[in-house]
Amino acid sequence: MKAQTAGTAGRVLLSLLGRTWRITRLRPASGIKGNSILFAFWHGVQLPLIFTHRNMGIKILISRSRDGSLASSLCEYMGFKTVRGSSSRGGMSAARELVNALKEGEPVAITPDGPKGPSEVVKRGLSVIPRRAGTPVVPYGVSAFPAIRLKSWDKFLIPLPFAKLVISEGRPVLPRNCNQETLTAAVKAESRRAELFTCPIASALISFAKLAGWILTPLTELILRFRSPEERNERSGLIPVVSSRPVWLHGSSLGELKGLLPVIDLLKTSGIRFFITCTTPAAREFINQQGLTGSYQPIDTQKAVTRFLDRLQPGALILAETEYWPVLLYETMSRGIPAGMVNARLSKKSTSGYKLIKPLFSKTLSCFRGILTRSQKDSDRFLSLGVKTQIAGDGKAVVKPADPPENWIKKIKPGIKGIIVAGSTRAGEEKVILEIALQTGLTPVLVPRHQNRLKEVYSLAERYGFKPDLWSDNPLDSTCLIVDVRGVLASLYGLSDIAFVGGTLGNLGGHNVMEPLSHSVPIIIGPSHHHFADVVKMATKDNICRVFSTVEQGVVSANELLDLTCVSEKVPAQYNSDLFLTKMKALLGKMEISV
Repeated sequence: MKAQTAGTAGRVLLSLLGRTWRITRLRPASGIKGNSILFAFWHGVQLPLIFTHRNMGIKILISRSRDGSLASSLCEYMGFKTVRGSSSRGGMSAARELVNALKEGEPVAITPDGPKGPSEVVKRGLSVIPRRAGTPVVPYGVSAFPAIRLKSWDKFLIPLPFAKLVISEGRPVLPRNCNQETLTAAVKAESRRAELFTCPIASALISFAKLAGWILTPLTELILRFRSPEERNERSGLIPVVSSRPVWLHGSSLGELKGLLPVIDLLKTSGIRFFITCTTPAAREFINQQGLTGSYQPIDTQKAVTRFLDRLQPGALILAETEYWPVLLYETMSRGIPAGMVNARLSKKSTSGYKLIKPLFSKTLSCFRGILTRSQKDSDRFLSLGVKTQIAGDGKAVVKPADPPENWIKKIKPGIKGIIVAGSTRAGEEKVILEIALQTGLTPVLVPRHQNRLKEVYSLAERYGFKPDLWSDNPLDSTCLIVDVRGVLASLYGLSDIAFVGGTLGNLGGHNVMEPLSHSVPIIIGPSHHHFADVVKMATKDNICRVFSTVEQGVVSANELLDLTCVSEKVPAQYNSDLFLTKMKALLGKMEISV
């Protein structure tokens, strides 16, 4: 009797309260049809869903506790059918009843972390229900502002009168993909998505970003007039229409794309279609050279991003490193596209910058199914911004560059101590390498990061007494070679006796040290190498790397490494660890990409 009275009172109060809410529903572009649906949402957000999904004949699982009796009475008054049971009491019989209901075409709802928690963790046994019934699971997330969160284990949500209520419906998880990890990631991602779209500060920041993009649109369109028609169209989001819902991969630069190569190989092997975007000309050229399907990333304006997403219709998004474009990611999240990040990194400087937009940054990335960082320091920095991650190492460590062709060695005449390849060099670094080469008797091979500096580097080599040759001229026995073509550096390191990796003498954090190490070539680098700090630490410990700041230190470091024997045996196994591939496959599983 008490339960009935409480149920009646609850129905009246909830109906009055619910009618004041401003409800927004986020639905995926592709849902499911039919009545046989299994809804899944966290225990703490039941109240608003009881109102929004009332009188739909949904069968809901409720525990046999006293609190469950009150909830059952309220749900029945709101037009739900109830099944009593939990993981501790009557669970098996309740699960069988739910399976039978789904097979008969009835909609069913469960709170997979209830009735006692832990919060936001799917109980292992509940993933059996969709597999046995052959029914997909639709993950739900709910958030409201303003609202009250009780101090219960599930942080029970009570939206206040006239609150903005967001209900986020995710893409259905197919029965074959239903396991504890995938379902937990799916429901958690939808919960974070709902929170993103109810956060006032995040909404204000994205509105500012969209306004800034709108104001700058005339300038960007003017700049694009001087680019090729292909780049102009792609930057404007005018890519060919894609109908296969591909996995969308994004890496800004050539180095970031190379870090995605293990992911590309996994997708290729599994016959999964993908589409690659980038931001630099070198990366775009690489996409074409490799015969891959892709384009430039659209500029971060509402118009360009909407065009791009409407034409691509991606099934999932995988970002390389930390490419945070507010409008692009916000719109991606609004469409419910599962997302993940690999090779994720954050420098101290970037972390400080992102703190200025922390509500938008953290809430957007928290919608991701998973973020795989390169190191513990990167994970700690993400955590300081409110984003949880997993350490997986660097995908570049998995990629073994091709060995250099035999005819390449004819281009270079080794010095007394051999050849030094200086890759991805920046302004000021070539001068240091040329001085080190003179004092050690090494033949310098210079590969500037930006080709618009080739004349500058050529003149610099002449001032130091060298007779430089350009790679494209196909020289023989060059005593100073300047590489003026793209795409050869990774293999070229294989010809060197020692290597220098650029971007480390300035405050840039360094470029890919894995390329020379993968050839078992020792390296000398400058003090700014935080992008690869863990790898440098391991390589230094294993005596195949030296860090220097001055020319004198560089000369000593180079001579020490060149005098060592059996360097190739010192390359540790962890540089090509399987950890990245293992974590990557798990992330793809959470994103419902079967490889």
